[in-house]
Amino acid sequence: MTEVIVEECPFCKQKTINVMHKEGSFSAERTRCRAGRSTKYVKHPEKYDILVDKCPNCGKSKREIENALKHGKEPSREEVLKRLREAGLDPSRLK
Repeated sequence: MTEVIVEECPFCKQKTINVMHKEGSFSAERTRCRAGRSTKYVKHPEKYDILVDKCPNCGKSKREIENALKHGKEPSREEVLKRLREAGLDPSRLK
């Protein structure tokens, strides 16, 4: 079943992105040869399609939003330094 969902933008954290969601499914593929028939069941993964060209709030493009949803958003340098300090490491001594 295909449905349209309003998702949260990974950059501005507001629910403004329309996404078409198609659920995962199984299908049967049959093969035939002289030795007989066989049936293999193939799993099709769920699929998300972004319907907007850019986020209306932060202005990020469709490609940037897709990459952030698929691979996760890369943390900024300040966030990395903050995590290192919280872990008890000195960022100036690391190479």
